[in-house]
Amino acid sequence: MTNQTIKAWSLGYILDHWIRVIAIAVLVFTGIYIHTPFIAGGPDSFIMASMRFFHFVAAYALILGLVVRVYMAFKSTFDADWKDFSIIENIKNIPDVLGYYLFIKGSHKEYRRYNPLQALAYLFTGVVIICTLLTGAAIYHGRLFLVFPAGSFQWVNALLGGESYTRIWHILFMWYFIVFVLIHMYLAVSITMVEKDRTLTSIFTGYKLKKH
Repeated sequence: MTNQTIKAWSLGYILDHWIRVIAIAVLVFTGIYIHTPFIAGGPDSFIMASMRFFHFVAAYALILGLVVRVYMAFKSTFDADWKDFSIIENIKNIPDVLGYYLFIKGSHKEYRRYNPLQALAYLFTGVVIICTLLTGAAIYHGRLFLVFPAGSFQWVNALLGGESYTRIWHILFMWYFIVFVLIHMYLAVSITMVEKDRTLTSIFTGYKLKKH
């Protein structure tokens, strides 16, 4: 059995991936500070204003990254992978991949770009991103995106039972991202070590190994 170097990700995909990674990291850090300031300074201090500014910049970047990712899933020459996200098909194949991840079996079926667990996790994460943006917009009382006047997203507060509950959901979504990133990194490292296919480095280089 030999290893062949194959192209796994396009440059556009890699850049979009890291835009979303950096955006989420900034959102989590600034979000924690806005909720619980750990550096001296009041609600009107320069550092709080800076944190809020970078929180909004990161939110815009995350929106851009998500829009670009959805566009590539349908229109990209290399990264058009929308067929990987069939919910029914992926649910049917969960036992196959779950057995592999739990070390019950030594291999799993060949899939396109993502295995069923990856596809469902990424799809769910996209939904969480949208929910995070909506709850964030709902608890902000100013003008949004230069388009929406103040109060445009109050329907989210009404739907969730009030602004206090919206804040709770917003924080829970933040913790989802923290847990997701930790699991994502663990699996990337473990798969690279087990399969020796350069999965971890492929998100930097665009290439990985495939056994033949």
